[in-house]
Amino acid sequence: MSEQIALDLRVLGHSFRLASTPDQKDDLERAAQLLNDKYDEFRRKAPRMEPSKLVIMVALELMQEVLTMNKSLQQYAHCERLLATIMEEVEAFSE
Repeated sequence: MSEQIALDLRVLGHSFRLASTPDQKDDLERAAQLLNDKYDEFRRKAPRMEPSKLVIMVALELMQEVLTMNKSLQQYAHCERLLATIMEEVEAFSE
């Protein structure tokens, strides 16, 4: 089990102290930066929108990206299974 460290992050104007592991620290910092950047991007596009609605819009966009990546990974896994089946059939045929 990895040792726990305290990590201070600033996300959307709020400070958070999180427990993390040294190997997760960089990913958490990048995630916070991505969230802050997305929020700032939406803020520039809609400067009068309520902050809570901006957060929802950012969350929706990020979840849409997650779903798209998940779909791509599922398609990739399906292709891997098909390729493995084809390779088995080729090997069986060549014997």
